[in-house]
Amino acid sequence: MERLWTRNFTILTIGSMISALGSAAASVAFGILIYQRTGSPLTLALFTVANIVPRIITGFLAGPYVDRNSRRKTIFGLDYLSSLLFLCISLILFTGYFDVLIFTLLAGLFGIIDTVYQLAFMSMFPEVITRGNHSRAYSLSSLIWPLSAAMMAPIATFMIENVVHGIALLMLFNAITHFIAATVESTIRLDEKLNQRKVNGLQFVEDLKEGFHYYKREKGIFGIAILFAAFSFVYASQDLLRMPYFMTSDIYTLQHFSFLITASSVGRIIGGIIHYTFKYPPHKRYLIAVSVYLSVELLSATMLYMPYVIMLSISFIVGLLSVTSFNIRMTATQVYIPTELRGRVNSTQNLLWHIGGIVGVLTAGSIAEFTTLDYRFILLLLASVSLTTIVLVPIRMHHEFKKIYNADI
Repeated sequence: MERLWTRNFTILTIGSMISALGSAAASVAFGILIYQRTGSPLTLALFTVANIVPRIITGFLAGPYVDRNSRRKTIFGLDYLSSLLFLCISLILFTGYFDVLIFTLLAGLFGIIDTVYQLAFMSMFPEVITRGNHSRAYSLSSLIWPLSAAMMAPIATFMIENVVHGIALLMLFNAITHFIAATVESTIRLDEKLNQRKVNGLQFVEDLKEGFHYYKREKGIFGIAILFAAFSFVYASQDLLRMPYFMTSDIYTLQHFSFLITASSVGRIIGGIIHYTFKYPPHKRYLIAVSVYLSVELLSATMLYMPYVIMLSISFIVGLLSVTSFNIRMTATQVYIPTELRGRVNSTQNLLWHIGGIVGVLTAGSIAEFTTLDYRFILLLLASVSLTTIVLVPIRMHHEFKKIYNADI
């Protein structure tokens, strides 16, 4: 077997980890900032939607672009741009200025940047992985965000609660990490495999059509997109209401919320290490994935009803299992999809997932804003969507899913 830690893989992994540290801090800070200043679950939901909606439009435009243009340059170029924008946000917050409309528009801009970045990253990442190392590589990739969240969530909430201009300092930290990451990533040297077909007038439209036609041929890939759209619906509602639940609680604080994030992140870290050292038998991957899907949805839906210690334990288990879901899906699909189609197929998958997220946050935010229902009951109710989809899609379409998940790669 060839070695995994080649020069390009090492640089991309290190750069991703550095930028993720800043992103994890800023992600916590943005949500708390909006809820602190407005106190409205629906405003927080609209802020989230403002971040998601531009991703839908951008995904269509960026898919063909990513397939035809240097993904390497796109990645480090966008990190430089993010660094500049977060520096400006930091300076604005140091003055004490806040306007919910301006920050909502900024959320939309970052949605555009992140969409293009993620498409470029997802499409280039398989190209820096040597043959036979995809499972280990995606296991490592799955560690990046949880490691960052585990370290930064408690630090971020502590700074917000105890340090003057804590949110501004977190945004400045994010600007610095993105600048360092971009500088590191710019040293990658890669002979990229791009879509080289001659562009004829409406070739952009033809590129999009080719991506959609792929779904007609590969019903399993389409089923995966539908399944994770349902998961996005539920996960978005959970992300929206968990933080306000802790902020409005008589017994919990933001620090309790941050430790819940850390517990999940530690679970993901351990899960990633397991996947890095242990490869699941190919013929068992489908069964493992479906079992994980059911377990994660049930545990996540009931978690907030539990005593805090059990909450932490469940959050840890969900994080551990989620890595298994991520690893099996990413390893199987990104190798299965032809490299020249990867950008377009990933962009249409992202479209469905973003739609699920938008509907999820608007549903959860509206119910929380205009009813007196307990936040925990709202999340329990919405979990029925993902549980039903598991039965209707991967279980009913087991032949199509097994062809992808159980492939020996």
